[in-house]
Amino acid sequence: MPPPTKIAAAQQVRQLLHLDLVRSEKATVHLTTFVVSAVSTILITRAFLALTGYPQIGGDTGLHIAHVLPGGLLMLAGLVTGFAFIGRGPRPVAALLGGVGFGLFIDEVGKFVTADNDYFFEPAPAIMYVVFVTLVVAAQAGRRRRPLSDQEKVANAAHVLVDGLAGRLPDRRRQEVLRTLDAISTVKGAQQLRDLLADVEPRVSPLPQRFELLWHRVTAALARVASSRFAVTVVATLLVLQALGATAVVVSLWRANESYVLVTAGTLTGTAVCLICTTVGLWRWRTGAGRAAVEWLQRSALTSLLVTQVFHFAASQFTAVAGLGVDLLLLGVTSSILRTRFAPP
Repeated sequence: MPPPTKIAAAQQVRQLLHLDLVRSEKATVHLTTFVVSAVSTILITRAFLALTGYPQIGGDTGLHIAHVLPGGLLMLAGLVTGFAFIGRGPRPVAALLGGVGFGLFIDEVGKFVTADNDYFFEPAPAIMYVVFVTLVVAAQAGRRRRPLSDQEKVANAAHVLVDGLAGRLPDRRRQEVLRTLDAISTVKGAQQLRDLLADVEPRVSPLPQRFELLWHRVTAALARVASSRFAVTVVATLLVLQALGATAVVVSLWRANESYVLVTAGTLTGTAVCLICTTVGLWRWRTGAGRAAVEWLQRSALTSLLVTQVFHFAASQFTAVAGLGVDLLLLGVTSSILRTRFAPP
């Protein structure tokens, strides 16, 4: 057994590394928003540039305003949003703005790593892939390795209370937090927070009625799809068809032009991982592990978005953008299934 001095030193090192920061229970959700919006921005930007013949902002004036600049401004806007406002509301907005800005920024990575500022640098998709996958894998591994403590759950409930006191807390979110506090009622401060949350006024929607109605229609449509007994089967089928379709497109282009070796390898890797995740999801579904099954299908859709479509785009912008739309739809459906049919773990 190590001596007490070494144990104390190890504890001090851990505290220093953690910086005594309280983790957010929605960190994975916000990171997913960031990554999905960033990858979507890359694919949409490159499709737009291909359609318009790669124009340069600035024309014949001798100036070239690269889209890394508005990307930096959007990342700045995301940071300022997080600094300037309190409560739960700013974080999804900051994640979205930061994701779009980071997508515009990293889309030009080829210019930063080549002597001739080559925007079409072939390994660029691989660089983007490594960045995004590292973000997602690190976040998932960190949360699974060290779940939130009861004290951190109470702290998150206190953070939600900020919106409640301002009259901006949806009742659905309030009920979710109340259930969490009921489960940890013996923790210091949990009961007092529960009493305060139970007394807050319901949210008054800040959105105009038309936008609120549109949002409710979208969420209701996803909920209807998620409630179908065929939803999981349809999601799995679409994932398999999309993976095989992307592979067929890229392999056919590689046969016509052997310079697509890296693109083909990346697409095949993404397809293989998608098929493995989908197979595991279907197997878990058949064994009765419903939530775990849907989570595996969600991983398959994320892999398709983060790996398959990124490499696929280097070969065919337009089919990759179509794949982007399907991936976003599947992510929405799987998230709705988890939200409406399975209680949080």
